[in-house]
Amino acid sequence: ENIDKLYIELKNSFYRDVFKRISPKDKILFLPQCLRKQNCKAVLTKKGFVCNGCKNKNTCKIYKIINKAEKLGYKTFIVPGGSMVMNIIEELKPKAVAGIACLKELVLAAESLTNIPIQGIELTKDGCVNTDVSLKQVFNIL
Repeated sequence: ENIDKLYIELKNSFYRDVFKRISPKDKILFLPQCLRKQNCKAVLTKKGFVCNGCKNKNTCKIYKIINKAEKLGYKTFIVPGGSMVMNIIEELKPKAVAGIACLKELVLAAESLTNIPIQGIELTKDGCVNTDVSLKQVFNIL
């Protein structure tokens, strides 16, 4: 686990400056579906879940992250897994990618995306349900 954390930190550090220079309109931000609250009303589509901006806006981290990222110009996707991430990247061909995920998924993505600047943001609480992430860390990357 410590080696995986170091790997992601090194990848982030290596790509940080390049990532920052790329326009947000040429970037994608992936969020894990496990960050959704249990009563989330998002609808699953071929490109992941679509946030409906429900009444939980004040407490929903997904809503807060998507709202900020899209205002900056990012394309955002709430995805159930890594294969959907790769399909979206292959279709849209972004110049850079940021992703929020558990450490295992971040490492798998980082190993697959060798020719694109990436920034990985590890969940502060993982486990596939009721996960969490630091908004400060996400917003610093954006």
